[in-house]
Amino acid sequence: MNRKDFLRLMAAGAMSLAAGRVPAPGPRPRAERKHFAWLRGDFSTMEPWKPKFARWKAAGIDALLPNVSEPDVLARVAEAAAAEGLETHAWIVTMMRGGMEEAHPEWYAVNRLGQSTATDPPYVPYYKFLCPNREPVRAHLADHYGRMGEVPGVASLHLDYIRFPDVILPVALWDTYGLVQDKEYPAFDYCYCDVCRAKFKAQTGLDPLDLDDPPSNEAWVRFRYDSITEVVTMLADVAHAKDRALSAAVFPTPAIARRLVRQDWPRWPLDAVHPMIYHSFYNEPVSWIEQATREGVAALGGRIPLYAGLYVPELSPAELAEAARGALAGGADGITLFEAQHPTEAHWQQLAPVLAS
Repeated sequence: MNRKDFLRLMAAGAMSLAAGRVPAPGPRPRAERKHFAWLRGDFSTMEPWKPKFARWKAAGIDALLPNVSEPDVLARVAEAAAAEGLETHAWIVTMMRGGMEEAHPEWYAVNRLGQSTATDPPYVPYYKFLCPNREPVRAHLADHYGRMGEVPGVASLHLDYIRFPDVILPVALWDTYGLVQDKEYPAFDYCYCDVCRAKFKAQTGLDPLDLDDPPSNEAWVRFRYDSITEVVTMLADVAHAKDRALSAAVFPTPAIARRLVRQDWPRWPLDAVHPMIYHSFYNEPVSWIEQATREGVAALGGRIPLYAGLYVPELSPAELAEAARGALAGGADGITLFEAQHPTEAHWQQLAPVLAS
């Protein structure tokens, strides 16, 4: 779906809202849905991918989200995908960007203990997040997204890791890291760098490090929401200037996203959203996917499409079909699979009738 198609859907939603009507959740006709798949791997040659693209298309996938960071590689993928009748949407990691620690150590987010993700990343070594309030960081992101937006055949730019590090991990991951995160602990609470502190103080007269309990201060909480929203807004301008739509992978529901990673995604100026409704991360049953989808659809009020992200590694073939049916019953405009490489032939056989219905 190109940007014009996205905007047409947005306009239809706005007209419904203006008339006092919110589109009712529920399965949409196949012609109004779109199904996506995230994928990553070696794209140095497209020959091994061509039969996969053909199989995924036959199963009901309409669009691919390849994880590519170089424009020339993205162009190669887009050309091969188009040959099989698939759209290409560029999956780009946004705030989590290692590799610049030596040249720009000041660009990285700092926790409440004064530790930078450049040198002391939380949880895993690659969790090196940039600070969203630094202008050089924003300029760097704008330049990268602008170059990716110039690639022919790309329908949209897709934001991933558009957030702060998890101040609280999804509950199913606590045992993995030997943690109990029953509140916001300083080691995982970002960002308290000098730029963030100065910007917040200019707005409120307060230094967040002087607050008795920073997590309970509504202004400081909102400041972090707004910091990410400002980056999204800037990148939406970049994408739209290139006549590309902008979408994002986000945490599963608005409430979870705000609480765990400071994403206030219903307020973002996106053209579509892909909530990662990974039920197993939250110790929830497959049936929870429908409920979570309904929460996101209700929060958006029909403004933009919502494509429910499903975590295939934790779903049997029958469960994947159940998950897809639940997402569509919850009002999703389609589903997004993580990742396209994970479904087995048995998965595709169970899923294809659901996607075609």
